[in-house]
Amino acid sequence: MAALVQIENVRKKFYAQVVLDGLSLDIREGEVFGYIGPNGAGKTTTLKILAGLITKFEGTVRVAGHDVLADRNQAHAAIGFMPQACGFQNWRTVQSALDSLGELSGVSDELRAKRIPALLERFKLLDARHKKVKELSGGMTQKLGLIQALLHEPRLLVLDEPLEGLDPPSRNLLKEIIRERQHAGTTVLFSSHILSDVDDVADRIGILNRGKIATSGSIRELVTDFGLPLEIELELATPPASTGFLAELGTATERRPGEWRIRLADGTAPDPVIHAVIEQTLAGGGMLRKIGLVEPDLDDLFAQYIERGHGN
Repeated sequence: MAALVQIENVRKKFYAQVVLDGLSLDIREGEVFGYIGPNGAGKTTTLKILAGLITKFEGTVRVAGHDVLADRNQAHAAIGFMPQACGFQNWRTVQSALDSLGELSGVSDELRAKRIPALLERFKLLDARHKKVKELSGGMTQKLGLIQALLHEPRLLVLDEPLEGLDPPSRNLLKEIIRERQHAGTTVLFSSHILSDVDDVADRIGILNRGKIATSGSIRELVTDFGLPLEIELELATPPASTGFLAELGTATERRPGEWRIRLADGTAPDPVIHAVIEQTLAGGGMLRKIGLVEPDLDDLFAQYIERGHGN
């Protein structure tokens, strides 16, 4: 799939401090890309360069084939940006604020009249449309920030910590909306320090450290990169006459009665082991309730990354 975002050898300094040091990254059209890394790694700086808020940097950044500096208007017409701290004119009503921002983004009167109430309803804010922005809670203001980024139906959504400060129902709602936008063809780039949320919605994850992408890929690809062991988990509905065969297949541990984990040796293919467990359990008169690969989560991967000293 073609890259919608192309970042090539970008370098950015603030005074004597190098924040981005030869950053290169491609984001494919239609994917949700989670951008994580230690504090100060350069995530927000990257997003601000894409959004046009930082214009002095070395290297090349293209969105939909347009250089963000040389073809500024065309590049940024494709982007909807939600900053980490959304700033609105507090004296405006929600409706008035969105109407003004939609007009600035080139959305016609007719489309604004349709999209604003539809988005407010989807974000469960329709009842607040005539409230002043200063009367909104932090979570409601956060949702308003995402609505303004969506008004012109951008090809690329750039979101800086979109889930921060939200309660669990609101986080779940925003994750649903990110998936909906992806299904509608939108590409999403978002940074977050809430790793479980990144794990829930990202197709691919990039770990930024010291101004460079340290590694990127799907969760399964990162497991391979980090050399984490493969594990099989199984639950026995009825135990076989003997479970001794499990130890012959790998390092077997009974975590609870009838619930086992088998850690496979490096290079061992999991499918033959799963087949052997099923075959020998049934041969011993037992019954399996479930069996499958253990899927590591992003917290496990990031913990491994930090333990190896990459986060320093």
